[in-house]
Amino acid sequence: MFKKTLYMLSIMSVSTMALASGYQISEYSTTNLGRAFAGAGVVGDDFSALGYNPAGMAINSTSGIQGGAAGILLHSDYRDNTTGEKHSSKMGRVLPHFFAQYKLNEQVVVGAGIYTPYGLVTDYNNDWFGRKHGVLSELKAVDFSPAISYKPHKMISFGVALNVQYADARLTGAGDLSAMGRPGSDYITDLKGKDETSVGYSLGVVLTPREDVRLGISYRSKVEHKLKGNIKFNFTNPMYAAMLNGKHDISAKITTPELLLISGSYDVCDKLTLSASARWTRWTRFKNLDIIAEEAMLGGARQPGMAISSTHENWKNTWFYSVGADYKINENWTVRLGAAYDETVIKTPEFRTVRVPDGRRIFASFGLSYTTGNWQYDLGYTHVWMKGGDATGGERGKAGADVHYSHAGAYMGGASIQYKF
Repeated sequence: MFKKTLYMLSIMSVSTMALASGYQISEYSTTNLGRAFAGAGVVGDDFSALGYNPAGMAINSTSGIQGGAAGILLHSDYRDNTTGEKHSSKMGRVLPHFFAQYKLNEQVVVGAGIYTPYGLVTDYNNDWFGRKHGVLSELKAVDFSPAISYKPHKMISFGVALNVQYADARLTGAGDLSAMGRPGSDYITDLKGKDETSVGYSLGVVLTPREDVRLGISYRSKVEHKLKGNIKFNFTNPMYAAMLNGKHDISAKITTPELLLISGSYDVCDKLTLSASARWTRWTRFKNLDIIAEEAMLGGARQPGMAISSTHENWKNTWFYSVGADYKINENWTVRLGAAYDETVIKTPEFRTVRVPDGRRIFASFGLSYTTGNWQYDLGYTHVWMKGGDATGGERGKAGADVHYSHAGAYMGGASIQYKF
């Protein structure tokens, strides 16, 4: 039942492009969405801290539950650099999240969350001009994270979370063997793979040198997945169809990266709080995307252990920077603003592919909270502008699609409800 629950959540938790560099997602807190994720884990105004810095549970040290979702509309324009043919796409998705924590005593808080730290979808029409380089590319990773924080002194707290991560992927594409002198040999591929669960961890520390200042640093470990599944070929040529059509077992290894998050917040006065964050992500772990044959296929031409496809990604490490402000209008209403800059994982156009057409991003955010009694209602909005660029990368030994992406971005609105007890 637990596995099925995670899978259903993961289906809901993807977007046309990842909303942060690479395939990273941060949209599992509405209050953080409203301040561009500045001060994530240390502001203490919701129960999502364990997803960013588990030590932050000690700041909002009450017991409570929280549920919410971010609705996302993404858009992009792209063209074929060879012919000038232009296209555009739009797609909407939903990212749900759930958190809860319980205060055992003045020093110890325990909690748990279900949220999506990684996810990506790029989805094109089946007949688009770059279909030989990819049609659908989908990656989903959902965490179930039990956590505990310990506050031995009023000036410091420690936290640890176990990240039980479920991941799966799907890649579809099209091609033909006419360049090899085999006319009429066009085909469609559909690759599916999943990893039941893998486990990582998060560690965090929060310092409170003064009552109005909070500083946090947290570390999220890598999580290694070996996805196992199958690839299905659908050749139109009867000769190739008889020999090759059907499902074949495959595998692929994916490692979600380590990250280091540094956050701070400062209560300027009773009404105004300023916050900032810097996050480093180790994307250099994503060097290659290799799809491996687990059995002999293609008439024996592919032996077990051989790569069906291999894409040289060669991503670079990135930094994300954000600043934000919260203003308490009165005892019920709070407004917030934020801005952020996110570096791209792409070094040069030959490492940008149609499956992951990444670019650097700028965020502008607005949020609103209403508190009454034990209840808090949150709304947040972020607009993302992503810089376009050429994508000429592809599988090793094959020319890329030579696509130019422009005017890409996202409209993101979130809502959540909290109850403290």
